[in-house]
Amino acid sequence: MIKQIKGYTKIFKGMKLPWLLLFLVIVICMIRSHVEVEAITITASIIDGTQNSIKTDELIRYIEFQLIAGIITIAFTYASGLLLQKINLAVRLRVWDKMMHLPTSYYDTDNVNELVTRVTTDADCAGNYFQILINIFTAVYAGIVAYQKLFSFQFQMALASLLIVPVVVGITVLYGKLTFRTGAVARTRLAAMMGYLAEHVRGLRLIKSFRVEEEERMKADDLFKKQCKADIFLSYTSMIQLGGMEVVGCLTIVVSFVLGSQMVASGEITVGKLIGFYTLCSMAVARFATLCTNFGEFSKNAGIVHKIGQILEVPNEPEDGCEMDVADADIILNHVNFSYQTASVLRDLNCSIPKRKVTAIVGTNGAGKSTLFKLLERMYNPTEGQIYFGNKDITDFKLSSWRKSFAIVAQDKPLLSGTIRENIMYGVERQVSEEELIHVAKMANIYDFVMNTPGQFDAEVGPGGSNFSGGQQQCIAIARAMMRNPDYLLLDEATSNLDVKSEQQVTAALSNLMKGRTTILIAHNYSATVFADQVIVLCDGEIQAVGTPEELLKTNEYYRTFAKAGSGVAK
Repeated sequence: MIKQIKGYTKIFKGMKLPWLLLFLVIVICMIRSHVEVEAITITASIIDGTQNSIKTDELIRYIEFQLIAGIITIAFTYASGLLLQKINLAVRLRVWDKMMHLPTSYYDTDNVNELVTRVTTDADCAGNYFQILINIFTAVYAGIVAYQKLFSFQFQMALASLLIVPVVVGITVLYGKLTFRTGAVARTRLAAMMGYLAEHVRGLRLIKSFRVEEEERMKADDLFKKQCKADIFLSYTSMIQLGGMEVVGCLTIVVSFVLGSQMVASGEITVGKLIGFYTLCSMAVARFATLCTNFGEFSKNAGIVHKIGQILEVPNEPEDGCEMDVADADIILNHVNFSYQTASVLRDLNCSIPKRKVTAIVGTNGAGKSTLFKLLERMYNPTEGQIYFGNKDITDFKLSSWRKSFAIVAQDKPLLSGTIRENIMYGVERQVSEEELIHVAKMANIYDFVMNTPGQFDAEVGPGGSNFSGGQQQCIAIARAMMRNPDYLLLDEATSNLDVKSEQQVTAALSNLMKGRTTILIAHNYSATVFADQVIVLCDGEIQAVGTPEELLKTNEYYRTFAKAGSGVAK
């Protein structure tokens, strides 16, 4: 329990929390406990008074306390709900901010769907911990207040009722342990089921194409049954709580009425106080019983909090270094090696990427072309070797400043949901006039189609740009890169998977974008390399050749084959 609390508090370390609101909720809880006990005490007094006549002042006082209790309940519901949502928001913002600053390598090992749950449902569970702690505090405080009044009613009976507390504690501990274990299994099964569904719903077309509906139905059937079994076992723990509370209720009746009836007969206690004692004892036991539920919830959510804590403990990408306010220079790769975990991807890369020139990278699938781009963007650092900007290691520059100097146009998913205007201006931190927006749109060959689209620049872009053609998506992405006005440009097969007309449109836009910039492009066909000043041939993670297109046509077999395939010339 103590270990769980420590793991929980790590999440909120350094976070701005609504402490004043938390204090207010606790104060309201304490006041409510006193009001409830006092209302029961007045009830006992009224019952004793009915043997003669009901005292008006006590009745009025009882009504006042009931009204106060109602107001306090409303205030508690509002304040605790507001507190919970504010904490949930703070946790969600912190987790999302952390995810924005995690190193790229972190996303290689964690499932995307699981990361989404960290920001959504898991963040809510973390916020619920405050609610659970408040409930635990309220239960303990209300129980103490109730027992103070019980001892004032009848000392011997109150002492006897204390025997019920160890029973409640025992049930709570047993329930908490069982809930933690069964809850962990249920969460694991749920994560497996959610991961399967998320992946296979996206692949329904593939499933249908290969006629494997029955096989996938059987896999899902197994996962669903395992999840159902885990949930059933989890529900069994509630039976322990309910059964235990029934036993506690019987013990309360025995102490209150069996022992109390004897004391009423002997005149040691009045009937009103006996009823009041039973009501107070039931209230105290009920409060202690909530410990059982909250302790179980606390244990059940411990694993979720631990996972959020793991994310928050991962070191951020480094942000120290100098600004990129230096003159253009060549980018030099010096004995660069890179491995994904244990798999070697790039080996001993030595080459220079000249400033304000176009460098094309060609090679077989899996040769490491995209990985090289990630190194240039500093999404990863070389496992060995250095990348220099002029005579300076690129890690000496501030990461944000380095990346702002680059713009990338990728081959897939280039757009985000929003408007065309928002996509073009994505990441731009300066004011942009309408005239500049129109100029960039014309340079990127999208002005005409934007003007013919309902809403024009404010037209909505579907998820991933689904309502536009591939060529239109790429040209909008090119306009975004133009608007950023980068010094260095990375083109990751920006014209692949396009029809001839769209490729011509995108190529024309790219030619406008590349003017006067250091451009590095991954080429999937020969035509994309013809106007390059330099071509780098990558094969199996190693540089096979470097030179101009003309030189490589004479000296490199792979590039000749690449050129023939791209130009349609037979071997």
